[in-house]
Amino acid sequence: MTKLRSFRFPDDKLELLREIAEREHNNNLTKALLEAIDHYYRELNPPVLQGYIRLDRINELGGKKECPGCDQPLSSGAWIAVYSDGTVKGVICDDCVYAGQPLTG
Repeated sequence: MTKLRSFRFPDDKLELLREIAEREHNNNLTKALLEAIDHYYRELNPPVLQGYIRLDRINELGGKKECPGCDQPLSSGAWIAVYSDGTVKGVICDDCVYAGQPLTG
């Protein structure tokens, strides 16, 4: 991996970054720049699915009682997905986990 030591912005983009820094980050240009780099890093390196965790008890599930992958009831065997950046998504059924159904929500 190489380190990014210096880079240049076109004048119009630098002015836009200064406006964003002033508006969103209390005029902190460094914070605005770091957030922009972080945003692009996530786009270039999206989180990878690490695995699933099975939920033993299913109660309200935020009003959703059907699997978003196949619309079958989540009466038993619900799973959430864990990604490399620490985020979790899901609740999907056994069948979708075993079939490798991608999560959309």
